[in-house]
Amino acid sequence: MPILFGQIVHRFIEQAINDYLQTGTVPTVEELVQYARGQLNAAFIDSTRYTEQWRQKPTKYYMMQEIYYYGKLQPAVIQDYKERLQLVFNHFLRSETFQEITARKGSLRIGEPEQFRSMKMDGIQVFVVMDFHYYNEQTDKWVIIDWKTGGESDDDRQQLALYAYYVQQKYRVSLAQIEAYNEYLLTGNRKKYQFTDFDMANILHTFQCSVLEMKKYQADIFANEPVDLEDFEPTNEQWQCRSCNFRELCRQS
Repeated sequence: MPILFGQIVHRFIEQAINDYLQTGTVPTVEELVQYARGQLNAAFIDSTRYTEQWRQKPTKYYMMQEIYYYGKLQPAVIQDYKERLQLVFNHFLRSETFQEITARKGSLRIGEPEQFRSMKMDGIQVFVVMDFHYYNEQTDKWVIIDWKTGGESDDDRQQLALYAYYVQQKYRVSLAQIEAYNEYLLTGNRKKYQFTDFDMANILHTFQCSVLEMKKYQADIFANEPVDLEDFEPTNEQWQCRSCNFRELCRQS
């Protein structure tokens, strides 16, 4: 539910920004809530009524993890997310980012949102999906925005540092020209980051360590074949199992 909720909110935020840039029309909170609620309802109906169709065409139908494993959504969860819809869209329309877009439309060069971009790091292709970014001609700044529909996390800064690294490499600009923001839509808080060369070095180091860790699970590096399932040791942090994509496989082994 948290992932589905985030995807749907991001989708309608992107649509709202695109619609404004093309037509100058700003949606109301009620309109955004109605659109998003319709998508959530569709996902619920898919998950409860079209299980067999989902098994045949899993990319064409939704299947909510909570319903797959437990058969239902708790009423308290449904009510919680209904309330969140009002909060996130209200905070989006009032956010500094959206106010900047509507106030300075002519001086902002908008990047394509939610597009798969890639770059090479140590010869390895890395994909980057930024929520929103633009160049402000008046301030000579590249601005990166990441919308958050959940709480703050220790990983938020590192995620934006990777985006800053991409912008730095893509547009050949200095870090002083890059500003990054988290817009926390549940609370309406905004957090600003500016990065240094040390941050970029740390991103590269983290990436290198991550690649080395993943390569331990390759039986054949050239064919990209994994080691046996038994060689993937289970985590001791069992709370992670609740959202693991491989949960059912683990139960079967």
